[in-house]
Amino acid sequence: MIAKLAYLTTPAPNVFVLNVQPDGEDGILRFEITKAHLANILIAGTAVALRDSSNRVPVITNTEDAHERAAGPQ
Repeated sequence: MIAKLAYLTTPAPNVFVLNVQPDGEDGILRFEITKAHLANILIAGTAVALRDSSNRVPVITNTEDAHERAAGPQ
């Protein structure tokens, strides 16, 4: 199943709901999840997002290089 839409909600204190709308369907499936599930989704999701190299900022190790790049061509 491919999700057209997926998001988290907290309808009450300490209640976490994962909402998913499958592609090609109008309805939204709702799953109540535990706080441990929520933490796992956030931790794993963060790791996956950071692993994508297209979203990474170039690392500059030399401070002089950083100042030169910030100043631009002269």
